Amino acid sequence: MRPETPAYNYRCVDRSVLVDPFCRYVVRWFVLWMPRSVPANLLTLGSSACMWLMLALTVTAANPVELAPWCLALMAAYVIYDHADGMHSRRTGTSSPLGEFLDHYTDAFHGPITVVVMFLVAGRADSPLLVVLVWAVALAGAAIMVEERERKELYFGVLGPLEGMLLGLAFFASWCHPAAAGWWHAPLLGDFTIFETVMAGGALGSVGTAVGCVRRIGRMPAGLPMFALVGVVFCALGLWRGTAWWETVLLLTLHGADFSGRAIASHLRGTPPARADLVAPVLVAVAFVAGMPGVWPVAVAAVWLVGRNAGLVTGFFAVFGGYWRWRNCRENVPA
Repeated sequence: MRPETPAYNYRCVDRSVLVDPFCRYVVRWFVLWMPRSVPANLLTLGSSACMWLMLALTVTAANPVELAPWCLALMAAYVIYDHADGMHSRRTGTSSPLGEFLDHYTDAFHGPITVVVMFLVAGRADSPLLVVLVWAVALAGAAIMVEERERKELYFGVLGPLEGMLLGLAFFASWCHPAAAGWWHAPLLGDFTIFETVMAGGALGSVGTAVGCVRRIGRMPAGLPMFALVGVVFCALGLWRGTAWWETVLLLTLHGADFSGRAIASHLRGTPPARADLVAPVLVAVAFVAGMPGVWPVAVAAVWLVGRNAGLVTGFFAVFGGYWRWRNCRENVPA
């Protein structure tokens, strides 16, 4: 580890009413049977793999609604092991900045994945609400990471990430019933269906989470307003140009992961605050103006953002890679 990196000190204020009973009565049993030799980082990556598998299955399915039971099972596994990794690391005495980075960085993808799969299962991937909700979820995640950097502690309110994921599980569970489509797509507010109303509420709640983070910080943190604005630009360009939903979601997700990852990395490494990338939106705008056909405008920006994300991860591993292990050694793990 480089000498200028601060000592690792994980602090978390969790006001959630569900986290404690969930961990005590559900997650605890999955932790107890886990061998101490298994590194917590592998649990983090394993839980993330469940989300990516869920996305792959629904994106390639002819009728995604038929996969609702699989989505329910995969997301349940993710929710359990997303909490089990931290409990297991404390149990084995292997908590590390690398583990925290992997946990938060992969979460920057999991929120958008959940949103996309929900819209696919509901058959509404064509709705403009999809990109709006992905933007809002990415903004909330970024604000939480920025708050940790500024206040040196994570803060989760009464309605935190666990509650959001449990609502997602309830959503997928409801679609296991044959009559779900008729209920979710029933009108509620004028032409707005129940599904659209709930998703719009989720977007407002996510923005509210970001606002709460800023209020606790006590000022507008550097980088966050520009990050939000770039996301708005991606949404506006995508909706204005009529690009496929997945193109806009791809840019929003990569941009969100890059900014959130740099925010948590700056906290753990003691480096200056993260700044939102401005190259990607410029590349998209220039490509559109130049008349580049098809997916090329998005592809150019996506390649740039993939490169930034790759540089972020490799740079973090260059500093904290010594914490990685494929197996916990017996002498390093408390009995």
